Amino acid sequence: MKRQGNTLAATLVVIVIIMILAVMFFYGSQKAGGGNSTAPPPRADHLGQTVPGRVRYDAIDTVCRNNLEQIRQFITLARNSSDDDKPPASLDDARVPMSMRTCPVGHEAYIYDPATGNVHCPHPGHEGY
Repeated sequence: MKRQGNTLAATLVVIVIIMILAVMFFYGSQKAGGGNSTAPPPRADHLGQTVPGRVRYDAIDTVCRNNLEQIRQFITLARNSSDDDKPPASLDDARVPMSMRTCPVGHEAYIYDPATGNVHCPHPGHEGY
């Protein structure tokens, strides 16, 4: 008579393989042993150390970039609609919604320079936005 089903040893091997894959997934972004790794460099704000965390914060970084691009468009529209071709004196004058005036990662208010019309994010790592 043949036995059907998995043995205890086979089940334990599958569990161990799944655990190894889970550890690689959640902690695979950190360098092991100081060798060369294909992992991206750590973030300047030290958030998103795991693979899911990195994906989450990369998505939030994209929201920050999009917010800044839209604010710049608001400023351009306000500048083009004014008679003197100067940037608006504040983000209120450019009619930027309150929900778009802070960085979604660190919740710092965006810095607006009314003399030049430039706006940027003060969050570490967002200097190029």
